Amino acid sequence: MKKILYVATLALILMGCENNGVTMPNSNEIRVMATLRDDYKMTRVSGTAFETGDRMGLYAVEYDGDSVAEVQPSANYINNEPLTYNGGVWESRRPLYWSALPCDFYGFYPYQELTSLKDVVFEVATDQSQESTAEALGGYEASDLLWAKAEKVSQSDGSVRLKFNHMMSRVVVKIEKGPKFEGKIPDDIVCHIYNTATTALVDYTIGSVEKYVFSDNKTIKMHKIDNMTFEAIVVPQFIERTTPLVEITMGGIAYLLEYSLSLRPGRQHTITITLNTSPDQEKIEISIDGSTDGWE
Repeated sequence: MKKILYVATLALILMGCENNGVTMPNSNEIRVMATLRDDYKMTRVSGTAFETGDRMGLYAVEYDGDSVAEVQPSANYINNEPLTYNGGVWESRRPLYWSALPCDFYGFYPYQELTSLKDVVFEVATDQSQESTAEALGGYEASDLLWAKAEKVSQSDGSVRLKFNHMMSRVVVKIEKGPKFEGKIPDDIVCHIYNTATTALVDYTIGSVEKYVFSDNKTIKMHKIDNMTFEAIVVPQFIERTTPLVEITMGGIAYLLEYSLSLRPGRQHTITITLNTSPDQEKIEISIDGSTDGWE
Protein backbone atom coordinates (compact mmCIF):
# COMPACT_ATOMS: atom_id res chain seq x y z
CA MET A 1 0.00 0.00 0.00
CA LYS A 2 1.11 3.54 -0.71
CA LYS A 3 2.24 5.36 2.40
CA ILE A 4 -0.66 6.88 4.24
CA LEU A 5 -0.85 8.96 7.38
CA TYR A 6 -4.49 8.33 8.04
CA VAL A 7 -7.36 5.98 7.26
CA ALA A 8 -10.97 6.76 8.06
CA THR A 9 -13.07 3.73 8.80
CA LEU A 10 -16.83 3.97 8.69
CA ALA A 11 -19.41 1.34 9.54
CA LEU A 12 -21.15 -0.06 6.49
CA ILE A 13 -24.62 1.31 6.10
CA LEU A 14 -25.15 5.05 5.84
CA MET A 15 -28.58 5.46 7.38
CA GLY A 16 -30.53 8.29 8.84
CA CYS A 17 -31.65 11.68 7.79
CA GLU A 18 -31.85 13.05 4.31
CA ASN A 19 -30.84 16.64 3.80
CA ASN A 20 -31.56 18.18 0.40
CA GLY A 21 -31.45 14.77 -1.18
CA VAL A 22 -28.11 13.84 0.49
CA THR A 23 -28.11 10.81 2.78
CA MET A 24 -26.37 11.61 6.07
CA PRO A 25 -24.70 8.98 8.28
CA ASN A 26 -26.51 7.82 11.40
CA SER A 27 -24.83 9.64 14.31
CA ASN A 28 -25.07 6.51 16.45
CA GLU A 29 -22.84 4.48 14.13
CA ILE A 30 -19.25 3.83 15.10
CA ARG A 31 -16.47 5.56 13.18
CA VAL A 32 -12.85 4.38 13.50
CA MET A 33 -9.72 6.40 12.72
CA ALA A 34 -6.70 4.16 12.06
CA THR A 35 -3.06 5.31 12.11
CA LEU A 36 0.27 3.72 12.84
CA ARG A 37 2.04 4.46 16.12
CA ASP A 38 3.22 8.08 16.44
CA ASP A 39 6.92 7.35 15.97
CA TYR A 40 6.39 5.51 12.70
CA LYS A 41 5.19 6.57 9.29
CA MET A 42 1.91 4.92 8.35
CA THR A 43 2.43 2.05 5.98
CA ARG A 44 0.77 -1.16 5.25
CA VAL A 45 3.26 -3.99 5.10
CA SER A 46 4.27 -3.53 1.47
CA GLY A 47 4.63 0.25 1.76
CA THR A 48 1.62 0.86 -0.49
CA ALA A 49 -1.90 2.10 0.20
CA PHE A 50 -4.74 -0.13 1.36
CA GLU A 51 -6.35 -1.76 -1.62
CA THR A 52 -9.90 -2.76 -2.42
CA GLY A 53 -10.75 -6.03 -0.68
CA ASP A 54 -8.34 -5.64 2.26
CA ARG A 55 -9.86 -6.69 5.58
CA MET A 56 -9.13 -5.95 9.23
CA GLY A 57 -10.82 -7.28 12.39
CA LEU A 58 -12.45 -5.26 15.18
CA TYR A 59 -13.32 -6.20 18.78
CA ALA A 60 -14.99 -4.07 21.48
CA VAL A 61 -15.36 -4.81 25.21
CA GLU A 62 -17.75 -2.81 27.45
CA TYR A 63 -16.80 -1.26 30.80
CA ASP A 64 -18.55 -2.04 34.07
CA GLY A 65 -18.02 1.12 36.05
CA ASP A 66 -14.26 1.76 36.03
CA SER A 67 -13.34 -1.83 35.22
CA VAL A 68 -13.32 -3.76 31.97
CA ALA A 69 -12.94 -7.46 31.29
CA GLU A 70 -10.19 -8.89 29.11
CA VAL A 71 -11.20 -9.30 25.49
CA GLN A 72 -12.42 -12.84 24.73
CA PRO A 73 -12.84 -14.84 21.50
CA SER A 74 -16.61 -14.27 21.80
CA ALA A 75 -19.26 -12.66 24.07
CA ASN A 76 -17.76 -9.17 23.66
CA TYR A 77 -19.76 -6.14 22.57
CA ILE A 78 -18.17 -6.53 19.09
CA ASN A 79 -16.66 -9.88 18.15
CA ASN A 80 -14.02 -9.97 15.41
CA GLU A 81 -16.10 -7.89 13.01
CA PRO A 82 -14.45 -7.91 9.56
CA LEU A 83 -14.11 -4.47 8.00
CA THR A 84 -13.52 -4.53 4.26
CA TYR A 85 -11.96 -1.68 2.31
CA ASN A 86 -13.97 -0.77 -0.80
CA GLY A 87 -11.58 1.83 -2.17
CA GLY A 88 -13.06 4.72 -0.22
CA VAL A 89 -14.31 3.56 3.18
CA TRP A 90 -14.23 0.46 5.35
CA GLU A 91 -17.46 -1.53 5.43
CA SER A 92 -18.80 -4.01 7.97
CA ARG A 93 -21.31 -6.77 7.33
CA ARG A 94 -23.86 -4.90 9.43
CA PRO A 95 -24.23 -1.47 11.03
CA LEU A 96 -22.04 -1.06 14.13
CA TYR A 97 -23.62 1.14 16.81
CA TRP A 98 -22.15 2.72 19.92
CA SER A 99 -22.80 1.09 23.27
CA ALA A 100 -24.26 3.21 26.05
CA LEU A 101 -21.11 2.21 27.99
CA PRO A 102 -17.48 3.08 27.21
CA CYS A 103 -15.53 0.31 25.45
CA ASP A 104 -12.00 -0.85 24.82
CA PHE A 105 -11.52 -1.41 21.08
CA TYR A 106 -9.03 -3.83 19.50
CA GLY A 107 -8.05 -3.91 15.84
CA PHE A 108 -5.82 -6.23 13.86
CA TYR A 109 -4.72 -6.69 10.25
CA PRO A 110 -4.92 -8.83 8.19
CA TYR A 111 -8.27 -10.31 9.17
CA GLN A 112 -8.36 -13.92 10.41
CA GLU A 113 -11.04 -16.21 11.77
CA LEU A 114 -10.03 -16.76 15.42
CA THR A 115 -11.26 -19.31 17.96
CA SER A 116 -8.69 -18.16 20.53
CA LEU A 117 -6.88 -14.89 21.18
CA LYS A 118 -3.91 -16.29 23.09
CA ASP A 119 -1.14 -18.63 21.91
CA VAL A 120 -2.44 -18.38 18.35
CA VAL A 121 -0.08 -20.21 16.00
CA PHE A 122 0.92 -18.00 13.08
CA GLU A 123 3.24 -18.92 10.22
CA VAL A 124 5.04 -16.37 8.08
CA ALA A 125 5.29 -17.28 4.39
CA THR A 126 8.48 -18.87 3.15
CA ASP A 127 7.87 -17.42 -0.33
CA GLN A 128 7.36 -13.70 0.05
CA SER A 129 8.39 -12.87 -3.50
CA GLN A 130 4.89 -13.06 -5.02
CA GLU A 131 2.82 -9.88 -5.33
CA SER A 132 -0.72 -9.60 -3.99
CA THR A 133 -3.65 -10.16 -6.33
CA ALA A 134 -7.34 -9.25 -6.20
CA GLU A 135 -8.01 -12.73 -4.76
CA ALA A 136 -5.25 -13.05 -2.17
CA LEU A 137 -2.47 -11.23 -0.35
CA GLY A 138 1.08 -11.95 -1.40
CA GLY A 139 3.33 -13.82 1.00
CA TYR A 140 5.01 -10.66 2.28
CA GLU A 141 1.80 -8.78 3.04
CA ALA A 142 0.05 -11.83 4.52
CA SER A 143 2.98 -12.33 6.92
CA ASP A 144 2.81 -8.92 8.55
CA LEU A 145 0.58 -8.46 11.60
CA LEU A 146 -0.72 -5.06 12.76
CA TRP A 147 -2.39 -4.62 16.16
CA ALA A 148 -3.99 -1.68 17.97
CA LYS A 149 -5.99 -0.91 21.10
CA ALA A 150 -8.00 2.17 22.12
CA GLU A 151 -9.08 2.32 25.77
CA LYS A 152 -12.32 3.57 27.33
CA VAL A 153 -13.82 5.13 24.22
CA SER A 154 -17.42 6.35 24.16
CA GLN A 155 -19.69 8.03 21.64
CA SER A 156 -18.85 11.46 23.11
CA ASP A 157 -15.27 11.01 21.85
CA GLY A 158 -16.62 11.20 18.30
CA SER A 159 -14.64 8.26 16.92
CA VAL A 160 -12.43 5.32 17.83
CA ARG A 161 -8.76 6.17 17.24
CA LEU A 162 -6.64 3.07 16.72
CA LYS A 163 -2.85 3.42 16.57
CA PHE A 164 -1.47 0.28 14.97
CA ASN A 165 1.86 -1.42 15.69
CA HIS A 166 3.79 -3.91 13.58
CA MET A 167 4.08 -7.12 15.59
CA MET A 168 6.68 -8.95 13.49
CA SER A 169 10.19 -7.90 12.42
CA ARG A 170 11.16 -6.61 8.99
CA VAL A 171 14.50 -7.41 7.36
CA VAL A 172 15.73 -5.27 4.47
CA VAL A 173 18.76 -6.28 2.41
CA LYS A 174 20.37 -3.46 0.42
CA ILE A 175 22.90 -4.24 -2.30
CA GLU A 176 25.50 -1.57 -3.02
CA LYS A 177 28.28 -1.34 -5.59
CA GLY A 178 31.69 -0.94 -4.06
CA PRO A 179 34.44 1.20 -5.62
CA LYS A 180 35.93 -1.89 -7.29
CA PHE A 181 32.65 -3.21 -8.68
CA GLU A 182 32.61 -3.60 -12.46
CA GLY A 183 29.50 -3.58 -14.62
CA LYS A 184 25.92 -3.66 -13.33
CA ILE A 185 23.99 -5.77 -10.85
CA PRO A 186 22.44 -8.71 -12.77
CA ASP A 187 18.68 -8.62 -13.30
CA ASP A 188 18.35 -12.21 -12.11
CA ILE A 189 19.48 -11.43 -8.55
CA VAL A 190 17.51 -13.31 -5.86
CA CYS A 191 17.84 -12.99 -2.08
CA HIS A 192 16.97 -15.50 0.64
CA ILE A 193 17.07 -15.47 4.45
CA TYR A 194 18.32 -18.75 5.92
CA ASN A 195 17.88 -20.56 9.24
CA THR A 196 14.95 -18.58 10.62
CA ALA A 197 12.08 -19.89 12.72
CA THR A 198 8.90 -19.17 10.76
CA THR A 199 6.27 -20.09 13.38
CA ALA A 200 5.16 -17.65 16.08
CA LEU A 201 2.73 -17.60 19.00
CA VAL A 202 0.53 -14.50 18.98
CA ASP A 203 -1.38 -12.98 21.90
CA TYR A 204 -4.04 -10.68 20.45
CA THR A 205 -5.19 -9.54 23.91
CA ILE A 206 -1.96 -7.56 24.45
CA GLY A 207 -0.52 -7.44 20.93
CA SER A 208 2.56 -9.56 21.56
CA VAL A 209 4.32 -12.18 19.47
CA GLU A 210 7.14 -14.61 20.24
CA LYS A 211 8.95 -17.40 18.47
CA TYR A 212 7.31 -20.81 18.84
CA VAL A 213 9.91 -22.95 20.62
CA PHE A 214 9.18 -25.97 18.41
CA SER A 215 9.32 -24.02 15.15
CA ASP A 216 11.40 -25.45 12.33
CA ASN A 217 14.11 -23.27 10.82
CA LYS A 218 13.34 -22.58 7.19
CA THR A 219 14.46 -20.44 4.27
CA ILE A 220 12.48 -17.34 3.26
CA LYS A 221 12.56 -16.05 -0.30
CA MET A 222 12.55 -12.28 0.04
CA HIS A 223 10.26 -9.81 -1.72
CA LYS A 224 12.11 -7.82 -4.38
CA ILE A 225 11.50 -4.05 -4.18
CA ASP A 226 13.99 -3.31 -6.93
CA ASN A 227 17.16 -4.85 -8.29
CA MET A 228 19.17 -3.78 -5.26
CA THR A 229 16.64 -3.87 -2.40
CA PHE A 230 14.88 -6.85 -0.84
CA GLU A 231 12.53 -7.18 2.16
CA ALA A 232 10.97 -9.92 4.28
CA ILE A 233 8.70 -10.24 7.31
CA VAL A 234 10.25 -12.53 9.92
CA VAL A 235 9.37 -13.82 13.37
CA PRO A 236 11.23 -11.94 16.16
CA GLN A 237 14.20 -14.07 17.26
CA PHE A 238 17.97 -14.15 17.74
CA ILE A 239 20.06 -15.59 14.92
CA GLU A 240 23.62 -16.65 15.71
CA ARG A 241 26.53 -15.90 13.43
CA THR A 242 27.50 -19.59 13.33
CA THR A 243 24.90 -20.25 10.63
CA PRO A 244 24.44 -18.55 7.22
CA LEU A 245 21.81 -15.81 7.31
CA VAL A 246 21.63 -14.30 3.83
CA GLU A 247 22.05 -15.92 0.43
CA ILE A 248 22.47 -13.80 -2.68
CA THR A 249 22.18 -15.55 -6.01
CA MET A 250 23.26 -13.70 -9.15
CA GLY A 251 24.75 -14.70 -12.44
CA GLY A 252 24.14 -18.33 -11.54
CA ILE A 253 26.42 -18.08 -8.47
CA ALA A 254 25.19 -18.25 -4.86
CA TYR A 255 26.90 -16.36 -2.02
CA LEU A 256 26.18 -17.35 1.60
CA LEU A 257 26.79 -14.69 4.24
CA GLU A 258 27.04 -15.17 7.98
CA TYR A 259 25.64 -12.50 10.27
CA SER A 260 24.25 -12.46 13.81
CA LEU A 261 21.02 -10.57 14.27
CA SER A 262 18.58 -9.95 17.12
CA LEU A 263 15.23 -9.49 15.38
CA ARG A 264 12.97 -7.29 17.51
CA PRO A 265 9.19 -6.92 17.25
CA GLY A 266 8.04 -3.88 15.30
CA ARG A 267 11.56 -2.97 14.17
CA GLN A 268 13.26 -2.83 10.80
CA HIS A 269 16.68 -4.45 10.49
CA THR A 270 18.69 -3.29 7.49
CA ILE A 271 21.62 -5.31 6.18
CA THR A 272 23.79 -3.46 3.68
CA ILE A 273 25.93 -5.64 1.43
CA THR A 274 28.72 -4.02 -0.58
CA LEU A 275 29.99 -5.86 -3.65
CA ASN A 276 33.40 -5.44 -5.26
CA THR A 277 34.52 -6.93 -8.60
CA SER A 278 32.03 -8.14 -11.17
CA PRO A 279 29.84 -11.16 -10.35
CA ASP A 280 31.04 -12.86 -13.53
CA GLN A 281 34.45 -13.27 -11.89
CA GLU A 282 35.35 -16.43 -9.99
CA LYS A 283 35.58 -14.52 -6.73
CA ILE A 284 33.74 -11.50 -5.40
CA GLU A 285 34.60 -9.40 -2.37
CA ILE A 286 31.63 -8.86 -0.08
CA SER A 287 31.37 -6.69 3.03
CA ILE A 288 28.29 -6.65 5.23
CA ASP A 289 26.95 -4.17 7.77
CA GLY A 290 23.67 -3.87 9.64
CA SER A 291 21.44 -1.46 11.54
CA THR A 292 18.16 -1.44 13.46
CA ASP A 293 15.72 1.44 13.20
CA GLY A 294 12.07 2.45 12.98
CA TRP A 295 9.89 0.69 10.46
CA GLU A 296 9.16 3.26 7.74
